[in-house]
Parts: sequence; C-alpha cells; structure tokens
Amino acid sequence: MKQSVAHVRHQERLWTIVCTDQGRCREMDDSIEMELASLASAERDRSFLLVKGLGGAVCLTYMVNTALVFPWYRRSQVCGVLRLLQGRKGTVVDLGSGDGRLVCAVATQGFRADGYELNPFLLGYSRLLAHRKGLASLARFHRRDLFKADLKQYSNIVIYGEPVILRRLEQKLAEEVTSGSRVICCRYKLPTWAPTTTLGEGIETIYVYDKV
Repeated sequence: MKQSVAHVRHQERLWTIVCTDQGRCREMDDSIEMELASLASAERDRSFLLVKGLGGAVCLTYMVNTALVFPWYRRSQVCGVLRLLQGRKGTVVDLGSGDGRLVCAVATQGFRADGYELNPFLLGYSRLLAHRKGLASLARFHRRDLFKADLKQYSNIVIYGEPVILRRLEQKLAEEVTSGSRVICCRYKLPTWAPTTTLGEGIETIYVYDKV
C-alpha cells in the first residue's frame, strides 16, 4: 500500500500525517480535528472574556468618572434644603439635578420641582426614581443646559455647582431671579453675592441668598 507523508505546522506545532493511496489519513499524534476544534473553542472563550472584560472596564470607568465629575447631595444637605424651603411657596428648580434625589425629596413636601440635567443616564434614572415614588406629576426632569433655563418662573432655585460654573451663572441669576425668590447654593457660594444666611459647615455648608 502506497502512502505519503505530509508535515503540517499549525499554532507552532508540527503535525505528521500519513495518507494511504485510498485517500484515508491517520494522524501520528492526536486527532487534528479534535485539537483544532479545541483550539478554536479556546480562542472563542478568550475573545468572549476579552469583550466581557472591556465592557466591565468601560462601565467601571463611567461610574468612577461620574462620581468624580458630578456633585452629589449629601443626606444632610438634602435635609438642609428642605429646612430652608419650609414656609416658602412657589416652584423649585435644581440646576444640575444629577440623580434626582433632591428634586424627588422636594416633591414629597408638595412642591412642584424641576430638574435640569444633561447626562442622559442620570436623567433616565431620575425619571424612573420619580415614577417609582409616585412623584411623576410633581417632579419633572429636563435634558437641557442649565444656562438656558428660564429662571423667572421659579421662586426657589437650588444649585450644587463647581466655582467655575457659579462664576458663569451669577450674571444669569442677577438678570432673571425675581424679587422674593430664594437662591440656595450647596457647598460652594456665589463669587460676589453676600449670603443672607448660611446653614451647616465645611463642605456641607449651604449658602442662602434672598432676592429683595
């Protein structure tokens, strides 16, 4: 019986295959088909783990960046804002409402409250939170630049913004805040306005400005 020998190199491994004159082949090592199938399966597993790992890394990066970039109201600050709104009337707006916790808390006190937020993920979470708490009719969220909000319609304006934002926002407040309205700034104060009063201390300080 005639036979030929072929040497095949795959994945840095040399295979020796003996073929008979009837076209039947046998392996001199392990089964090539089984080994190739095993290699292909391992390759798919590695690709899946890589994609999964990259997806996890992206999610983690987003969460970390969100935590670092977006300010969050502390529980004491939310309580402080509610305290400062006691006895007041009219509507409330939170400029840069983040995850919506303050707007929802204010709505539980019977205020109609609006939140302005550009981040679509936080906006979606805020709307879901308001819906789950049964506050959808009072707590409303808008995907809009806070610098484009019409502040004339609000009697109470709450801000948790970095100093660079407050410097830009101060002029808008001066032009649009109406007499009798109250501006509440958490953690950071307006650059040139003198606060009417303050509440808390340190990073939890709340600055209050009443427009005469």
